[in-house]
Amino acid sequence: MLNSQFILGINEEITVDLFAGGGGMSTSIEQAIGRYVDVAVNHNAEAISMHEANHPQTRHYIGDVFEVDPRAASDGRAVGLLHLSPDCTHHSQASGGQPRDRKTRALSWVGKRWAGQVKPRVITLENVKQILQWGPLVAKRDKTTGRVLKLDGTVAEPGEVVPLRQQYLVPDKKKIGRTWQAFVSQLRDMGYAVEWKILCAADFGAPTTRERLFMVARCDGEPICWPEPTHTKVKTKGKKLWRSAAECIDWSIPCPSIFEREKPLAEATLRRIARGLKKYVLDSADPFIVPIAHYNGRDACQSAQEPLRTVTAYPKGGTFAVASPVLVQTGYGERAGQAPRSLDLDAPLGTVVAGGTKHALVSAYLAHLRGHCDARDVEDPLMTISAGGQHHGVVSAFLSRQFGASIGHGADTPLGTVTAGGGGKSAVVECALSPNDEAAALRVAAFLVRYYGEGGQLGNLHDPMATITTKDRLALVTVHVEGTPYVIVDMGLRMLQPRELYRAQGFPDTYIIEHGHDGRKFSKSAQVRMCGNSVSPPPAVALIRANYTDASRKRMVA
Repeated sequence: MLNSQFILGINEEITVDLFAGGGGMSTSIEQAIGRYVDVAVNHNAEAISMHEANHPQTRHYIGDVFEVDPRAASDGRAVGLLHLSPDCTHHSQASGGQPRDRKTRALSWVGKRWAGQVKPRVITLENVKQILQWGPLVAKRDKTTGRVLKLDGTVAEPGEVVPLRQQYLVPDKKKIGRTWQAFVSQLRDMGYAVEWKILCAADFGAPTTRERLFMVARCDGEPICWPEPTHTKVKTKGKKLWRSAAECIDWSIPCPSIFEREKPLAEATLRRIARGLKKYVLDSADPFIVPIAHYNGRDACQSAQEPLRTVTAYPKGGTFAVASPVLVQTGYGERAGQAPRSLDLDAPLGTVVAGGTKHALVSAYLAHLRGHCDARDVEDPLMTISAGGQHHGVVSAFLSRQFGASIGHGADTPLGTVTAGGGGKSAVVECALSPNDEAAALRVAAFLVRYYGEGGQLGNLHDPMATITTKDRLALVTVHVEGTPYVIVDMGLRMLQPRELYRAQGFPDTYIIEHGHDGRKFSKSAQVRMCGNSVSPPPAVALIRANYTDASRKRMVA
């Protein structure tokens, strides 16, 4: 509720939010017109409870949208705005070749029912862009026999008639888009002008690249207007740059070490971590630095080009002072030959999905090397770390040959002959690290060599090493910040929390997501599901402002 003061319901027109979910579109309408949505409908009790917690003046209906009588719900008042966000899962490309449900795909038709009975002045619809391919479904056929495939995975017997409810239904490729065209044509036959456009939430100030199709239909003779984007990916005069995923993250939440998990991470996730760290930390000219202390989230992140702020102990005990994070995806496997999915924190977050959190934060914890460095005051840039026991300094690393005459090698010189047995192994030694940090750094080096090795380096540091080229310094695992080397001594990973995902979606931090109107607690999975199902407010606010004004206010302006 944007305004804590209750507003009298004396407007000439009402606004209705079907498929209201947890309240993304209702929040957008409220921000756009300055008052609450009058009617909200959803079949999910948890979603309606979250909606009621945030929009207490709205009249709520729990049930199938087709079970709500438009005339009764509007109570004889004119409907100025009707919004539809029908379930997108059975249109979405993410469903791949999975079976589709006819009833779920047909939910948009409820808009025609409302148009026929109460004639809303403006109708808006939000869905995945694949709704443009909405068409009839047909039974999937077995490639070998050509017979109907059933939902249970079996193939129909010769001559068997399979009931529709048991058929594995997929879109009819010969009739793609036919139902969407019929839906639009029937609205136009009822006197509506209809247009649609795909909008990216990042273009309107949300830190997510979520793309959705928005349709506008109006019967009041006014033109349909499309809002001008306020943000852009590439610097453009008069527009702001896309907001970053980094500003959504609460940096005070620690990332547990990937090496100390009870259940090891999947190989695909480990490859994504390695690729992300190499691309956005090791190879980055401007690594993203976070002081991991007790800052309040959004203001904690900074560019490596800025002086490092004073930092206190790392929340878990003061072992690390700074972190250089990246994002990885924990869902959706890569295609053959596709690089592991790793994401840039300076870019907006990808689409938040209802099926579960797919974004994870990875932090490379950096220890400042000690050795040949003068002591500095705590107010000086970069060197200021007040964690107990933390040492400072600049030091080089060398390779130690652990057999015969032990001769140190520069890290940029060729490695000597490596043998497989008798202790004849080479290892990276960070000579000026504490014993604990040295062990941790070797563990990190082994991980990156294994999952992002080059020139045949695949394997553990405790195994015999293959030939290493003179240019390959990956095993050093150092990060240079303003010319000063840091060594990576640990890597942590955690899933993004619901509040961070709601921020990325564009919800205000005051939005209630932990509990419902009656005090019921929502699990994290329920919070994520409702976030993934929600409309991103920033583009929706812009769309509503461009196309809808209350009739009474419209006359006042005139």
